[in-house]
Amino acid sequence: MSNLEKWVVKSFKIIGDYTIELVFVDGKRQTINFEPVIGKGWMANLKDVEYFKKVKLNDGGNLEWPDGQDFNPEALYDWPQFEKAYIDDMKSM
Repeated sequence: MSNLEKWVVKSFKIIGDYTIELVFVDGKRQTINFEPVIGKGWMANLKDVEYFKKVKLNDGGNLEWPDGQDFNPEALYDWPQFEKAYIDDMKSM
């Protein structure tokens, strides 16, 4: 299985205001609290909890919100390695 294939989200469940549990096609589970990386710039309206809950799986197997916001699938898969970069990026806005 290639990296591109394993980064595909098979299913997800919202488990908190800004927290989503993801299940990838290879069976890996990842729980992500998005609160530290949303709220500014392109991700500003994700801070609205009701809007955040409108997340869907797009045709490519990635999380996507109605206005097109999404996250790099590799980052979702390996969130602990990418979270700090997203947080730092949000602070620089």
